[in-house]
Order: sequence, then C-alpha cells, then structure tokens
Amino acid sequence: MFDHRHYVPILKGREGEYGALQMLHERHALTPLLEVPPIAWDYEEERPAKTIDRHLEKVPQKIQRSWGPDRLLYLDLLWISESERMDDGRHPMKYVLDGGRNLGIVLIPVVGLLKGDEYLNACREAEQQDHRGVCVRVQREDFVDFSDLAEPIAHVLDAIKVAPSQVDFIFDLRALTPTEREVSTAHAIDLINRIPMLGSWRSFALAATSFPQNLMGLPPSDSSRLPRTEWTLWREIWKNRGSIRRMPTFADYAISHPEPAEVDPRVMRPSASVRYTCDDAWLILKARNLKDHGYEQFHEVCGDLVNADQYAGRSFSWGDTYIADCAARRVGTGNLTTWRKVGTSHHLVFVPRQLASVFGS
Repeated sequence: MFDHRHYVPILKGREGEYGALQMLHERHALTPLLEVPPIAWDYEEERPAKTIDRHLEKVPQKIQRSWGPDRLLYLDLLWISESERMDDGRHPMKYVLDGGRNLGIVLIPVVGLLKGDEYLNACREAEQQDHRGVCVRVQREDFVDFSDLAEPIAHVLDAIKVAPSQVDFIFDLRALTPTEREVSTAHAIDLINRIPMLGSWRSFALAATSFPQNLMGLPPSDSSRLPRTEWTLWREIWKNRGSIRRMPTFADYAISHPEPAEVDPRVMRPSASVRYTCDDAWLILKARNLKDHGYEQFHEVCGDLVNADQYAGRSFSWGDTYIADCAARRVGTGNLTTWRKVGTSHHLVFVPRQLASVFGS
C-alpha cells in the first residue's frame, strides 16, 4: 500500500483535527489514523454527556467533509467502551463503517490484540464487503502482556479472515518520556525485530510521541522548545536500518498526547498558546490564562511567532496563513478549537516535507 517514505498521523477525532484535514491540500504523502474520542463526561450531572448514538451519529459525515471520498483513512474506536451498543443493537464500529460505506468514504478498521469478539466480527464483516483489509495496532505494553505476540496476532487475523498481506501493521510506542531519549533507539530496534511476520505485512509503521499531556509546566508569557523525540528516534532507526528487518513508516500524534484530556471544564484555566512544529522540536508560544486576560493575547502571540526564525511563512499551510493574519489583526482570535486546527494544519504539511527531505524527494 505504501512504504517507509509515507506518513501516518494519529489524530483525535475532534473539530480542530477535522478542520485541519479539510484545509490540507498535500494529501498524497500521508494516511491519517483517526481515533474517535471518548464520550465526554457531564460533571454537573455525574453521567456521560451523550448517548453512544448521539456521539457517533455525525462521524461518517465529518470524515467525508474533511477527508473526502476515495481517500484511505484508518478508523480506531480505542476509546469507546467494549460494552457500548447502538440503539438498533449494532456494534459502534459496525455503525460507523456502515455509515462510511453509504457515503463512499474509504475506511479501514483498526484493531488491537485485546478486542472482543463483536469488535472483531464488525471488522470481519467490513472486510467481506469492502475487501480493504485491516490495520493491526500493537502497543509496547503488548510485549509485556504476551510472552509471544505470534499467538494473539494469529487469533486476530483468523477472526477477521485476513492474511498478513492484507494487514497494515502499526507498532505504537505511545508516549516517550524524557528518560528514554538515550536508550529508546536500541530498545525500539529490538522490539521491531521481535514482531512476527515483519516482512509480510502490507505496510509497517512505527508510532510514538513526546508531546506532553498538557502545557501547565511551561512558563507563561514566554516561548519554549519541546524536543520531538519520536522524530529523533525515527531518524536514528533510519541511520541504523541495516540492523532491522524492515524500515518503518513514520507515525506520530501530531501536536497531541496519546491520552485524551479529561478535565472538569468548571476548573479548567487554559492559556493562550500556539503549538508550532519545527525541525526537531515544537515551539510553544504561551501567554497568560484566557479567563483573566482574554483571547486578544493571540494577536501578540502570533506576532511573536511570525518574527521567529522558525516561522515557515504565510503560504506554508492554512495554519501559517491564519497565524500571519492574526498577527496583523486581519482575522479574529477564534477559540481553542481554532488553535488546535492551526497547529495541526502546519504539522500535517511540515512532516511530509521533512520526510521528503530525508529521502531526497
């Protein structure tokens, strides 16, 4: 399907990420993996804020609007409880895949090694109708939970009735901690070489991120650099590719942490901040909290960014255009979703070009 020169961004299925995909023009070099977020919690009523039907009812339409038909997208219901069922009795994965099929969008379901029978059945039914295969996503913890990955992987493939050549395999290291920066290359190579049937998968990607869970520890009214350890790791693996059985495609979590944020909105005090991807780091420009100091701070933050050496120019991406216009006060300051859209938009253009520079294309 694609080789190691491709890019697989793992995106949270929220409005900012959908908006960034919709504004993306250079789509040929990447294939997104979309995680449907968990159902939000109503802290006042102490219950889920929505039913599963309301939570999922517009997901196929959002994918169609943001990514379009005839373009491959991986779909993962990692954060939806195994016990959830739609009002009509369907499994949530079957509901979204059926809806996508009706709209002509190309979805490949993502499955982990611990999924229940009904999830696997929904993936098998989709394969029988669409013949697109499946994406198997193995996490680092699976090497601890299973003494040998061959058996649980074989169980998944048998349940869905697919061969390795019909499987896109993602090895997900998830969050990389600062202490792993020096030892993760050798460790990652060792784990990659332990993956069964490594040469037989239709594609193979390595995912990770070092983006923090929140920006609370960063100083206000300042800019900070956070190392993109996952990019450094992938580059080191590329340099040592002679020691691995197969070079992986690069995958990351864009400008997000793997775990969904669960914060009581009654006590949340977000700051005006912009997340901006650079060569080997993220540049985080952070002002003071929005509740006390307002959204007008984004004009100054964007002014600082367009004057920074790392700024790629207003024509680089939709997000970069918005940053320049916000700095010049030609557009409003939007809301938090706007700035997730801005940062993700820049990232989705930056990484494929960064990969192309590695391979000289």
